[in-house]
Amino acid sequence: MTVHILLMKRFFFIMAITVTLMASCRKGDGFAITADIAGLEDGNAGVTVFGNRDAFHLTSADSSGKTIEVKDGRFSLEGTTAEPVVVRVWFKDKRFYKFAPGGGYYPSKSCAMWMIVSPGSRFSIIGNVTKDDFISVYATGDKENKAFAELNSRMMPLLNRSVNITVQMDCDATLTPEIKKQKEAELQAPIEAELDSLRRNFVTGHPSSIAGLWLMEDMLVRSQIETEALEEPLTRVDAKYRTGYFYKAVSSRVEGAKKSAVGNSCPHLEGTTPFGNHFEIESLRGKYVIIDFWGTWCGACIAGMPAMKAFRDAHADKVQIVGVAQGSPEDEWKKFVADRKLDWPNIRTGEGENDFVTSFNVQGYPTKILIGPDGTILYRASGESEEFYSELDSLIN
Repeated sequence: MTVHILLMKRFFFIMAITVTLMASCRKGDGFAITADIAGLEDGNAGVTVFGNRDAFHLTSADSSGKTIEVKDGRFSLEGTTAEPVVVRVWFKDKRFYKFAPGGGYYPSKSCAMWMIVSPGSRFSIIGNVTKDDFISVYATGDKENKAFAELNSRMMPLLNRSVNITVQMDCDATLTPEIKKQKEAELQAPIEAELDSLRRNFVTGHPSSIAGLWLMEDMLVRSQIETEALEEPLTRVDAKYRTGYFYKAVSSRVEGAKKSAVGNSCPHLEGTTPFGNHFEIESLRGKYVIIDFWGTWCGACIAGMPAMKAFRDAHADKVQIVGVAQGSPEDEWKKFVADRKLDWPNIRTGEGENDFVTSFNVQGYPTKILIGPDGTILYRASGESEEFYSELDSLIN
C-alpha cells in the first residue's frame, strides 16, 4: 500500500513537471530577461512595446502591465510573447531626461534601453551608466539583439549629441530665435548626415532581421526614407520574417504609398461615425474631399481645424471634409467631436484592412489629402500651413 502511494505521488509529480515544461515550451510562452546596470537610480521604469502588442504579456510588471521595479540597478522582464517585438525600457532617472527651459522635455531614443524580445528569449544585460547622460548599454543576448546592438551602439550616441545640441540652443538666452535656429541647423547638419547614412546602410545590409525591419518602419513613420528605397531590401527578406508584424507593416506602407500617391484613385475608406452611422468615401463622389488624418492628442491638428472648416464653408457647394482619427480612445474621440461640433463625417483608423494610416501612408500629423470629384488623389501634405489652402483653392478653381 505504501509503495502504491509512493508510486502515485511520483506519477503526479512527473505529470506536473511535464505539464509545466509543455506550458513553458508552448508558442508565445517563456521569456525571461534580467539586467544589472550600475548607476541606475532605484524606482520604476516604463515598458513600451513596438510590434504586435496583443502578442506580448508582461507578468513581471505592476497592475498596469507597463511598469517594472528597478532596485540596485537590477530589473527583470518576464512574460510571454507570440512573436518577436521591440521593447523600450525608459527609466525615471532624471539624468537621462533632456529638459526644456520652458517645461517638459525633448524625447530621444537615447534616453531608454532597447531590446528585441522573442518567444523563448533568455538572456542577461550587464552594464554601467554611472558616467553617461544617456543609456549606453545594449542587449546582445542572441542573434537578433546582436544585430540591434550593432545599430544602437552607433545610433544612440549620435542621437544623444543631437538632442543635447537642441537643449543647449534652447537654453542660450543670449541668442535671438533666428540665430538659434541657424546655429542649431549648422551644428545638427553633420550629425543628421551621419545618422542618415547609418540608418540607410543598416536597412540595406540587414533586411532579414527584426532590427532592420523595425528600423524600416520607424524611418517610414518619421519620413526619414522614401518608400522606393525599401522596395529592393524587402525582396531579400527571408521567408521566416514575412509572416511577422514588422515585415507586414513595412510592406503594407510601401504598397500604401504607391496606391495613395497623387494621381491614383483614392483607396477605400469606411467606418462608423460617433453617431453610429456607417460611412464610405464613395458616398461623396462628385465633391472635392479633404481627408484629414488627426488625433485628439495632436495640438497642430486641433489648431488647424478652424481654418479647414472655414475653407470648407467658403466652398460648401464643392468641398466636404472627412476626419480619420488615430490613437484616441473611442469615448474621448466621441466627446471631442461633439464638444467641438465637428460637422463633417469622422471615423477612426483601425487594424488590418481598416488600418488607414498604413494604406494612405500617413507619416505625420496632421496629414491632409485632397480627393477630386472622380475619386482621384489630387494633392497631399503634412503639417499645417496657409499654403495648403492656397494650393487647394487653385486646384478647385
